[in-house]
Amino acid sequence: MDNNQENLDGQKVGPPPKKSKGLWWKIPVGIIGVIGVIGGIGGWQAWGFYRQALGLAPAVEKVKGNLESQDLPALVGSLDELHKGGVDLEKKYQQMGWMGWIPGIGSYYRDGDHGLKAGVAGIEAAQILASATTPYADVLGFKGSGTFAGGTAEDRVITILSTLDKITPRLDEVAEKLKIVDGNLQQIDPNRYKFKAGEKNLAEEFIQIKEAIHGATEAVTNAKPALVELPKAAGMEGEKKYMVLFHNDGELRGTGGFMTAYAILRVDKGRVNAERSSDIYDLDAKFKSRLKPPEAISKYLKNVPYWYLRDMNLAPDFKANMDLFTDYYSKIPGEAKVDGVIGVDTNFLVDLLKILGPVDVPGFGRFTTDEDPRCKCPQVVYQLELIADRPAASLVENRKGVLGPLMKELLNKAYDAPTPWWDDLFKAMVDNGAAKHVVFYFHDQAAQQAAEKLNAAGRMDESGGDYFMVQDVNFGGAKANFFVTQEVVGELEIGGDGTVTRTMTVIYTNPAPPSNCNLEAGQLCLNAGLPNYVRIYVPRGSQLVETLGLDEEPKVYDENGKTVVEGFLKIHPQSSAKTVYKYRLPWKTSQAPRRLIIQKQVGADAPHYKIELPDRVEEFDLTGDREFSLRW
Repeated sequence: MDNNQENLDGQKVGPPPKKSKGLWWKIPVGIIGVIGVIGGIGGWQAWGFYRQALGLAPAVEKVKGNLESQDLPALVGSLDELHKGGVDLEKKYQQMGWMGWIPGIGSYYRDGDHGLKAGVAGIEAAQILASATTPYADVLGFKGSGTFAGGTAEDRVITILSTLDKITPRLDEVAEKLKIVDGNLQQIDPNRYKFKAGEKNLAEEFIQIKEAIHGATEAVTNAKPALVELPKAAGMEGEKKYMVLFHNDGELRGTGGFMTAYAILRVDKGRVNAERSSDIYDLDAKFKSRLKPPEAISKYLKNVPYWYLRDMNLAPDFKANMDLFTDYYSKIPGEAKVDGVIGVDTNFLVDLLKILGPVDVPGFGRFTTDEDPRCKCPQVVYQLELIADRPAASLVENRKGVLGPLMKELLNKAYDAPTPWWDDLFKAMVDNGAAKHVVFYFHDQAAQQAAEKLNAAGRMDESGGDYFMVQDVNFGGAKANFFVTQEVVGELEIGGDGTVTRTMTVIYTNPAPPSNCNLEAGQLCLNAGLPNYVRIYVPRGSQLVETLGLDEEPKVYDENGKTVVEGFLKIHPQSSAKTVYKYRLPWKTSQAPRRLIIQKQVGADAPHYKIELPDRVEEFDLTGDREFSLRW
């Protein structure tokens, strides 16, 4: 059969072309097949990785258990086991490296790679730290037999101080490892994980982890100068003397509370001795200078004609206050020459008594943390107020001199405390330092810089960027700050042109009934109307739009590199007062800084904050200075 055909000219041509029998489907099927093979390989590798990751769970639980039991030798072993598992897991993950080239999936693969690198480096940091502290296991209250065992509590303190130079070099290694952790975590974008796992929002959780690691990295880096300077500050190279200023935080001032009493501590080769203590009014009686008071004192303390030592902590910066205070103090004849000042308030005393138990002070009675029904506050707080401020029929000489004897008894109990309590005492010191219930000031520049790096010096932040701080001063409202709580709500408004406006609402509440403050009644006047001199510190160049709730027109000026809104309001018992500050920030979103710092006032309790940020809302109690990353 002839399959040839004739064309129009009658010429023979070849057979017609055959129609394709569905070749088109082979291309997508081939692609799907390749994807299937890749997916199969990827799935198999991912399953193997998942099973290996689950295998690390027992090692993680061991580390947690050793930390909780404070078993340092066991912790070293469990960290080694976890590190080996982490390294093997990272190698397993690297086998899936080809996933990093797949669009969409690649970014998640790279996040996982950064996360694993951060995890391994974090374990290595913990290994170094555990190894460095192992010789001090028994000294620090951990389980295990360290190299420096034996002796009295004072002997152990001296041992630590004299051998700190063996620990400080290891901190550099820890810091380097934490920088690797921090650097890898910063490469991960939390916005890729805006979904929930159970009740937790992964993006928010991850942001908190990143901020915590960043803070830990800075803390370790900043701890080294303090550890280098600590032996010298503790008198290992020669005796040191420090003034302890007792801040009555029931009567809040710029840094701490009213400086009601002071004591002198002598520190010699790690041994601390409490020497004389006295009333701040006794010190002021020897202060012969007649200084013109600041405008705020002239305006709100009309019965105070001069600027006394007791009022020299109005500024929001502890160093600025102590530069002034110690300069005038050094000119008073007969007073001890001091190397620095330690400011403490009632919160610190209460926390020490919670650990050490009741303290009996000859001539002043017993001090405990039991609640006193007369103020619904710890008994030690009420008793100190009773000794210092209750009206007396006759002059009681140096009745605020209780501070020295009380400190002496606390020191004795601390030195006699069982070793397991030491970590509690150390934690109380760290926590109160972070919360600014203990602040330090040194004449020695290196020691001062070390304290500032630890954020233990009560300094105002001097860096640029977004900023907020509330400063309250009680100008004669008895001890009302023991009862007044504070809440801050921040709202953000971004205009179409990128203009940023913030509204900060500060709410003060005093739920307690007023005290009987009639002098003739002879009662202790704790709660009364609070004349509150307030200053709000915001970024320099901010423009005030509106204020509400102040009793007078606000005053706006620049100070300490910030713009200040200054005002006054009265807060009454069993009532609340709300103030509103609306201001326009000095930049638009395109030039806006990437962090916000909120600082806590020295000596203040922890106000509750709920603040709107460009991409989220943060709610927290301000127990210390906080820093937030901003994503506009």
